[in-house]
Amino acid sequence: MDYSPRYGQFRAMLRTIRLEARLSQTELASKLGKQQLFVSRSELGERRIDFLETLDFCMACGMTVAQFIDRLEQVAPDREEKRPKRRSPRRMDRMGRLTGS
Repeated sequence: MDYSPRYGQFRAMLRTIRLEARLSQTELASKLGKQQLFVSRSELGERRIDFLETLDFCMACGMTVAQFIDRLEQVAPDREEKRPKRRSPRRMDRMGRLTGS
């Protein structure tokens, strides 16, 4: 999947803390009650990780979320310039139904 550079840094940091905790993907998956494929796909970006999963990742690696966020802020690139939002040619009517093409 094609995610932002910031999300790439996030995934890289998850992998880094796992390696620093000296955990294999299989060992981390076991601590999380998941399969190894879950950890692999999360680190590769084949699946997105939500906030609660991030909490679990951090706890299993012996790190607080505050520590994780501090480290992530140090390595994350500056915020990207926002692109103008594309406007859809379709509109919603008062009933919430899409109109137009």
